[in-house]
Amino acid sequence: MSDVRLEWISKRAYAIWEEAGRPHGQDAEHWEQAARERDEFERVALAEDPKPASAKKPLIEISKKAQTKKSEAKPKKKADAGAEKPVAAKAVAKAKSAKGAANSKPI
Repeated sequence: MSDVRLEWISKRAYAIWEEAGRPHGQDAEHWEQAARERDEFERVALAEDPKPASAKKPLIEISKKAQTKKSEAKPKKKADAGAEKPVAAKAVAKAKSAKGAANSKPI
């Protein structure tokens, strides 16, 4: 057994023991369960993929219509320097001017 495999089984057996409530005298069962899990892990990892990588279905399908729109899209122009401020910026400016006006009133 390789050192990596042995260490993995050891750590997994310890985790199984902790999950079971740390019972006394069941170390062999926990070790066997960890070894079976490692065997299954290796079997699945080494199994040949029935489909070649190029034939796999992508996670997200992009429609032909969306692909053409994306290719036709023009790059956005930079905002003009004299362009109007967004609504939120207007509200902040208005609040500042109202605060300044309130501070300048005589008492």
